Amino acid sequence: MAVLDFKEIPEAHIATGQQDQFELFSRDFLAFVGYEILTDPDRGADGGVDLVVLEKRTGVGGETLVKWLVSCKHKAHSGSSVKPSDDSNIRDRVEANECDGFIGFYSTLASAGLAGNLQGLDGKIETQVFDYEKIESNLLHSAKGLEIAERYFPQSLDKWKTNNPKPAQIFAEDPKLHCKVCDKELFEQDDKGIIQLWNKIRVDYEKEPKRYEFVYWTCRGHCDDVLSRHIRKQRSDVSDGWEDISDVMMPTVFIKWVMSTFNELRDGIEYSDEAFENLKTFMIKVYPYICRHLTDNEQDRVKSLMEIPSYMGGLGYES
Repeated sequence: MAVLDFKEIPEAHIATGQQDQFELFSRDFLAFVGYEILTDPDRGADGGVDLVVLEKRTGVGGETLVKWLVSCKHKAHSGSSVKPSDDSNIRDRVEANECDGFIGFYSTLASAGLAGNLQGLDGKIETQVFDYEKIESNLLHSAKGLEIAERYFPQSLDKWKTNNPKPAQIFAEDPKLHCKVCDKELFEQDDKGIIQLWNKIRVDYEKEPKRYEFVYWTCRGHCDDVLSRHIRKQRSDVSDGWEDISDVMMPTVFIKWVMSTFNELRDGIEYSDEAFENLKTFMIKVYPYICRHLTDNEQDRVKSLMEIPSYMGGLGYES
């Protein structure tokens, strides 16, 4: 699904004072990806050229300069593809402006007919098209690209940042959480794994307080099974509970988790020294991911957790 809504850039054919925005965006984008801008957009007769850019290619034979004619077509508001009639006489325009190649810069897609025309120019002039998908892909993968996207697509980027949270810069380095078994960095995985909390099996619930002996985090599946078998082999007097790390990383769940831990400590629940140190480490590592809004998916997840009672690991049925 597309992240950037190109309709945030005003239409080019309506005189609002902002009708140049798409051409200005194309200039900033092409400079960002490495082209030198030779002519800027203007409001005069363009002669079939919106701007001209220069590409410098360096190889074993030295440096080659390629001059590109850029044609900008902003059709996102209508949703139409760019047709041959929208970008006609391409080779004549390139040669008339003493250029070597043609760049189509489009907020939608080139139609099949236009794509065929461009393919027919192979061997005569160089051609390339930046459509909305290629533009978006370039912008969202670097800090400089995100700066440009934020300037021209503020609403889209604000929503994208909410749904692609980064850890807050609280510590000198980004937090890392390594699997106890394979040492894989869990925060970098789509499935963040689980945190295991092992408590001592009580015989007399009246006299023995609940006590956590181990707190570890692992990948889900194989690593989880390996660690569980190892602990049960060493200790037959403990049982395990677990939480999805991705759930704990949601702000709503995290604060409830912290409050539950405080309440348990006040009620006399104990931790071994190792378990308590690991619990504190886990909370510190996760915290930079908590200082943010809920993503859309997390809001849905919280709603589903509210339907599950707290004694079953959910967030519901509490006054």
